[in-house]
Amino acid sequence: MTVDATVQRDPAQKLSDRARDAIRDQIIAGDLPMGAVLRESEMAATLGMSKIPVREALVQLECEGMITLSPNRSPRVFEMSLDDIRSLGELREMLELEALRLAIARRALPLSGRLREIAARMRDALSGQDARSYKALDNEFHHAIFADCGNVYLEKTHHMLSFRIQALRNKLSREPELNERSFAEHEQLIDLIDAGQTDEAAALLRSHIRDTTQNYLAQEGASAAPRPPARVMQAQMEGFAGAAMEAAGCDAETRAAVIRALSHASALGVDTHGYRLLPHYLEGFSKGRLNPAPQLRFVSESAGAALLDGDDAHGARATYAAVDKAIALARASGSGAVAIRGSSHFGAAGAYAKAIADAGLLGFCFCNSDSFVRLHGGAETFHGTNPISMAGPAGEGQEPWLFDMATSAIPFNKVQLSRALGIELPADTASNGRGENVTDPEQAAMLAPLGGEFGYKGAGLAGISEILSTALSGAPLSFELPGMISDDMETPRGLGAFVMAFDPAAFAGLDIFTGTIRRYRDAIRGSKAAQGAEVMAAGDREWAEAARRKLHGMTLDQTAVEALGRFAAEKGIPPLEVVGG
Repeated sequence: MTVDATVQRDPAQKLSDRARDAIRDQIIAGDLPMGAVLRESEMAATLGMSKIPVREALVQLECEGMITLSPNRSPRVFEMSLDDIRSLGELREMLELEALRLAIARRALPLSGRLREIAARMRDALSGQDARSYKALDNEFHHAIFADCGNVYLEKTHHMLSFRIQALRNKLSREPELNERSFAEHEQLIDLIDAGQTDEAAALLRSHIRDTTQNYLAQEGASAAPRPPARVMQAQMEGFAGAAMEAAGCDAETRAAVIRALSHASALGVDTHGYRLLPHYLEGFSKGRLNPAPQLRFVSESAGAALLDGDDAHGARATYAAVDKAIALARASGSGAVAIRGSSHFGAAGAYAKAIADAGLLGFCFCNSDSFVRLHGGAETFHGTNPISMAGPAGEGQEPWLFDMATSAIPFNKVQLSRALGIELPADTASNGRGENVTDPEQAAMLAPLGGEFGYKGAGLAGISEILSTALSGAPLSFELPGMISDDMETPRGLGAFVMAFDPAAFAGLDIFTGTIRRYRDAIRGSKAAQGAEVMAAGDREWAEAARRKLHGMTLDQTAVEALGRFAAEKGIPPLEVVGG
């Protein structure tokens, strides 16, 4: 973050106004680029003030349209889609043409003199190849038209829009020859004003604004194409992850557990919960949210149940320990259930149900997470994505039955992945802050519960996961949890989770269990499919993807690759080796 603390301000100016102006200046200049995350603590330290005036400044900047404030997300500098750029150009054209007509009719001589004085400075900036000064003067030139139009409301409206126009100009007006051509049009406009040719001046200004807008659209359209993900072989990914976590201070048990969980997800194609999360986890280990060397403790234990305190461990470390205990309890008494508290995000719930199935038992895993899902018909966040997973063995040489789902329409990590890849969300899966459906991941303030029109069913399933993850362990409810994505990476989150294991040998026997699973799965696979559709059993897609990725490598979005590259450089470890992308 590069907020300039040296900007000279009026000493009588409020701290929040000073912070607002400094941050706005950096956004306009492009030093805080569009989409950049704004962390209150970093801005406060750089500006030499507390978080309170910074927070007040961010609220003001949101009103100006310079930043976006959303639940469960850090503030971000505004971003503009192609439609936004087009709409801003249309509005600018309407306002500026009317301002020009009014200014020529009311104050043509003062306007001409003012514009010529600004143009002279623009010429000097161009001659000196001072692009930043030229762009600032370009904005001053156009604002002068509004200043002389004699309509204070028109001037104020443009003033608010001008911040975005300036930021866009500084981002996209990069070609010197375009600036030369643009400057020539500014001089022609002054000549037409001097000659009293209002219609011709308006036509030139209209053409100037439209050409500028089209240039911006062309440049932004070329840069907005989604970047294909990189490919990484699993062995290289696991080796890098181990070295990175060791550099972050993680003990051997934590490293092994996190690698096991992330490899499960990435190998099976569940990229939302795979190695794309490693940069986030490394930040948590480095800053204190996650305990890199936890002392796990079973607080209570009986014949078939136990309670585990995770000591703020990574969720994988705590949950695999709970899985081992549940398996041991089930082997001894037929069933074992372990509630977890003091944990954190654990990746894909299916990793833990599968671990139980790999031991020859029927496994379940549940957890809650911070609020990001509205209730059915709701307009505010309430539940987390609260996954439910079940896995059971299918016999020697057979992949287990594996079912893993979020109780929201999509997991929150799909929103993050869509933002990283620049792709839209599926319809009817996410809402903005008013509960209205959106497909732009940048506008997603909450997720919809699973079920669409019948979303009360998804909300009910979320409640099952919520109760199992909290009421049996004393862990916080979803709406009481700190956000996973936030500025605060120092405070542990204290998540709950719940795992269960059932030993088929204590019921009808393992052979009957595995035979039934195979018969059931074969019946699903053999079921008649609708035209153009395919019927698959739980886990089929994942096992096929795992076979493909074993040969060609797992995928990792470029945002994660770049973050891991920065971490490697900072810690002095060998960079991640990618094979494509």
